[in-house]
Amino acid sequence: MRAHIGSLDLTKRTVPMFREAASYLCPDSMERRIFSKLEHGAHRTHLRLDVHNDDSYDPNTHTIYWDPYSALRTTNGGCQSPALILGYEADHAVEPSRLRELGFNHRVRGYDNAEERRGILGSEAQPHGRWAKLCDTITAAHVIG
Repeated sequence: MRAHIGSLDLTKRTVPMFREAASYLCPDSMERRIFSKLEHGAHRTHLRLDVHNDDSYDPNTHTIYWDPYSALRTTNGGCQSPALILGYEADHAVEPSRLRELGFNHRVRGYDNAEERRGILGSEAQPHGRWAKLCDTITAAHVIG
């Protein structure tokens, strides 16, 4: 059964997990802006659960694949929660498509491409707000489910 939160398409089963992640992240102004754009976009974005620890965004189908039960180990030994990973993929989804396409096609040393670099050095690296405090932290409060 499908559900919609504004322009976001997801299953009814996914709604509580999405809302939990959003409520955890949205006290941060940057995350609030990203989630607002996700829910009020010019096109429909799809959120699909992925249980294979393969979180990603497909710009061709406007689909975010998200595993709400997996965290990510960072290069400096920290962890990112499932909520933070959703915020990262949502950031890719709300970037204007022309800029995003340029980034996906442009290789940058140390990153898969320029879009990955933008996401990591953009919303992930903001030196203010809650996001900066959360990036290398995982707690029971933001493990979904």
